[in-house]
Amino acid sequence: MRLVEVSGRQQLVEFIRTPWRIYKGDANWVPPIVADMLTLLNKEKNPFFRHADAAYFYVADEHGRPLGRIAAIYDRYHFKYRGENVGYFGFFDSVYDPEVASALFDAAHKWLASRGAVYVRGPINLSMNNECGLLIEGFDSPPVFMMPYNKPYYAQLIEDQGYAKVKDLHAYWVDIYYDETPKLVFRYAERLSRKLKDVVVRKVNMRRFREELERFKEVYNEAWMDNWGFVPMTDEEIDFMAKRLKPLVVPELAVVAQRKEETVGVALGVPDYNFVFKRMKGSLFPFGIIKFFIYRGQINTLRQMVLGVKREHRFRGIEYLMIASILRSAVKKGYTGAELSWILEDNEPMIAIIERFGGRLYKRYRIYEKKIR
Repeated sequence: MRLVEVSGRQQLVEFIRTPWRIYKGDANWVPPIVADMLTLLNKEKNPFFRHADAAYFYVADEHGRPLGRIAAIYDRYHFKYRGENVGYFGFFDSVYDPEVASALFDAAHKWLASRGAVYVRGPINLSMNNECGLLIEGFDSPPVFMMPYNKPYYAQLIEDQGYAKVKDLHAYWVDIYYDETPKLVFRYAERLSRKLKDVVVRKVNMRRFREELERFKEVYNEAWMDNWGFVPMTDEEIDFMAKRLKPLVVPELAVVAQRKEETVGVALGVPDYNFVFKRMKGSLFPFGIIKFFIYRGQINTLRQMVLGVKREHRFRGIEYLMIASILRSAVKKGYTGAELSWILEDNEPMIAIIERFGGRLYKRYRIYEKKIR
């Protein structure tokens, strides 16, 4: 075995493409778009790295073929905002070999310890504003857009390194077309909207995207500030994410809640583009773009991925109004199901709202932690 710390573009491509070998033949795995990953992990292009650093490692066999990979991430904002001297591991993939996993984690731990980290938490792919968590339940279906997937044995590889659970994340499924429960909640939301006469829930105006993005910024960090593990995004990070997501946004699935002139809530649903990405096989060119335009019209499920309400406006029913608006529009556009994710396992108020829409827990993801000093 040979441990490699990524130091150039070609090695970064090897790091990104490591899962292709590990998941070969796995019908549920969805290849990431390599060009997008190159941008996400680029320390010059991604503004996350203005307050963080990362090292990427992979283990290769005697023929140079990757056997596993890991990223070590140290976000200085985490210590500043939460007072925890925590590093992350992310982008972990490995063949079923404890020696490979040990080599990867040893490299990540040494790198993080050299920067002063006392604890390591993960899997977290750069930050909790990106993909995070290890799938531990729900291996019978593919992941939806921007949610992780892994082999079942990954939990054993991680736990054998001394990691223990620190928090679980939940994903819920709602059959919005066939189940009558959401339709009952739609009627409840209509009655609720008549009571909340001072609140308007509307779809985003893509022609005024810049203004809508500012409204999103106004809500995002405040709405999530109390969440476990949350670290605020800078304006530049939100701009970076918005640039990546803008071509994928369907206006009817993105809404803003306003009370008079104040933006009090935002919510975003996105078609499950993994249906398309699976067919693109990680490539944009020469045929990936063509496949994108061919298959995107066949997507019939979505992910409700963002829902935030300012603290002083919570639990008045605005959450219901925004979810109902998105799911009602989804039904009209022919979508049959939606994943609402991710939700902290102890976020009981939000879980209650989702269950009222008929949501059932169908996937569970785990964040692990280990003390290294």
